[in-house]
Amino acid sequence: MKSKILVLLLSGVIFSNLAFSEEKVSPIDSCFEAAKQYEAVSDLYNAALCYSKGIKLARKTDESKLPELLMAYCRALTYLGDYSGALLNLEEAELRAPRDNESFRGRVMTAYGTIYFFQGNFDESLKYYEEALVCAHNHGMSSGIAIAQTNVACVYGEKKEYDKAVEMFKKSLETLEEVKDSSSISNTLYNIALCYFDLENYEDASIYLKKASVVAKRSNVEIYSLCLQGLAKIEARNSNYEEAERLLNESERIASENHYLQALQSLYREKKAFYVNQGRYREAYESLSKYQEFSDSLFSADTKNKLNSQRIRFELKEKELQIEDQKNTIAQQRMMRLFLFIVIGLLLVLIAMIIRIWHIQRVRNKELLEINSTKDKFLSIISHDLKNPALAIRNVLQVLADNYESLSREEILELGIQVLQTSEEQVKLIYDLLNWSQMEVGRMPYNPTDLKLVELADNVARLNRMIASSKGININVEVPDDVIVYADKNMIETVLRNLISNAIKFSNENSEIKISVADAGRQYVVSVMDNGVGISKERIDGIFSMDANKSTIGTHGEKGNGLGLAVCEQMVKKNGGTISVESEVGKYTKFNFTIKKANV
Repeated sequence: MKSKILVLLLSGVIFSNLAFSEEKVSPIDSCFEAAKQYEAVSDLYNAALCYSKGIKLARKTDESKLPELLMAYCRALTYLGDYSGALLNLEEAELRAPRDNESFRGRVMTAYGTIYFFQGNFDESLKYYEEALVCAHNHGMSSGIAIAQTNVACVYGEKKEYDKAVEMFKKSLETLEEVKDSSSISNTLYNIALCYFDLENYEDASIYLKKASVVAKRSNVEIYSLCLQGLAKIEARNSNYEEAERLLNESERIASENHYLQALQSLYREKKAFYVNQGRYREAYESLSKYQEFSDSLFSADTKNKLNSQRIRFELKEKELQIEDQKNTIAQQRMMRLFLFIVIGLLLVLIAMIIRIWHIQRVRNKELLEINSTKDKFLSIISHDLKNPALAIRNVLQVLADNYESLSREEILELGIQVLQTSEEQVKLIYDLLNWSQMEVGRMPYNPTDLKLVELADNVARLNRMIASSKGININVEVPDDVIVYADKNMIETVLRNLISNAIKFSNENSEIKISVADAGRQYVVSVMDNGVGISKERIDGIFSMDANKSTIGTHGEKGNGLGLAVCEQMVKKNGGTISVESEVGKYTKFNFTIKKANV
C-alpha cells in the first residue's frame, strides 16, 4: 500500500525537532549539525557516525543532550536497517527523558511503532502508535494527532482490516482539514481510496480518488499521478478503455517530468495489466520491461542503505576485535609477570603455554590481515568510485536548484541526462561490489539450468541499446536459436552485461558491437567484439585481476570501477569455463568465454 510510504515520511517529521539554543557552538552541537547535513543528502551512514560521536561527547560533558541525540541516532539506525541497535538507543532515550514531557514521550512511542512496522510486527506497531495518539491528544497538537491517526490507519491497512483503516483515515482527514495541510489531505484521501479498492468498493474508491486528485493537483503532484492511475483502473473496469488509456498516459507524463520513480513503477504495472486485458501483448511487454527497470532503480537505493548498515556493523565489529586483542595482550603480560615467580620446576609448563599463546595470536593476526585486505579493497572502491558519482549528482542538482528559472528545457533535460548516466554508473558499481563480495566469501548462489543463449543475449542487448544509441552504436546478436547451454542464468547475464557495457564504453561513434557463438565440441565459445580503441599488450596482462585492473576513461569520458572484468572471470570459472581477450590497438577488442553445452 501507499500508506506504508506515508508512515516513513511522517515518522521522520516526528523524529526531527532537535535544536540547541547556546550562542557558542559546542562540539556536541557541531556533531549534530554535521549529521543533519548528511541526512539532507540521504547519507545516513555518515549521519549515524556523527550522532554516535555526539553521544560519546555528551556522556562526558553534557548528559542533558543525550535524549535528543539518542533519538536522532535511533532514527538513522532504523532507516539503515539496524533495528536491534535502534531499540537499544531508543530504550536509553526513554529512560533519560523528562517524565512530564508528553511531546517527547509521543515521539518515543512513534519511534517504537516505526521500528516494529519496518520489521512487519504490526500488532506491536499498532500498540505503540495508539499510545503515541494518546500522547498527542494530551499535548494538544493537531498536527501530532493527525500524524498519529495516519500511522494507526496505515497499520490497520497492512493488517488488512480495511474498515478500521478507513475510519481512522477519515478522523485524520478531519484533523488535517483543521490545520489546512493540503499535501497530507490529498495523501490521506488517496489512502482511503486504496482501502476501498481492497474492499472491492469501486464506487467509493472513485469518489475519493476524484477528491484526492482535485487537492493533489495543487499541492502534491506525485499523489495526483497515482490518482490518475486509480481512476484509469476504474474506467477500464467500466469498459471505458479509451478514457482509461488517456488517464494512464497523463499519469506517465506527470511522473516522468517529475522523476517520481515509485509512481512510474506503479504506472507500468497498471499499464501492463491494461494492455494484457486488451490483448495488446507487444505494448504489455514494453510496459513490463519499464516496470522492471524502475524496480531495479528502487532496489539500488535500498541496496545502498543495506550496504551502509553492513559497513557500520563491520567497523564496530573490527573495533570490538581490537579491544579484545588489547585485553588479551594485557592479560598475557600479567600472566608472564606472574609466572616469573613460579619455581623452576614449572618452567617447562610456562614455555609450553607461551608457545601456544604465540601460535594462537599468529593465527588470529593472519586472519585479521586477510579480513583487513578484503575490507581495504572494498572500502577503497566505495570511498572513491561510489563517492564521485554521488558528488557529481549533487553538483548537477545544485546547478539545477540555483539556476532553475534561467535554464531552458533543453538545458534542464541535459542536466537530467547527466544525473541518469551518473546514477547508472552507481547502480553498476553496487551490483559489481555485491557480486564481487559474494564471490570472495563463497556465498554467491550457483543454480545451473538449461538456458537458451539467444534469449539471454537479446535481453542484455535490449537493456543496453538505449545507452549504445546515444553514441550511434549498433548491437547485433548473431546467436542461433538452437544453442542451449547449461549455466547459472544470473551469472551469465552479469558476464554479458559487463562485456557489452565495456564494449559500448570503448567503442567509437557509429560503430558496431557483435555478439556471436562458435561450436567448440563439448562447449560453446561466446564472443563480444567491438570496433573501438583496442587494448595494448601491456594492459592485457593481468586485465582480469582486481589488483592489476585499473579503470580507464571511455571514448565519451565514461568512467568504470575496475571490478567488472574481475567479477566476469570468477563467474565464468564458477560455470566451468575460461575467459580470454584478443585486441589490436585502434581496431578492435574481442572477449571470448566458454560455456558448457546443455546436452553434455
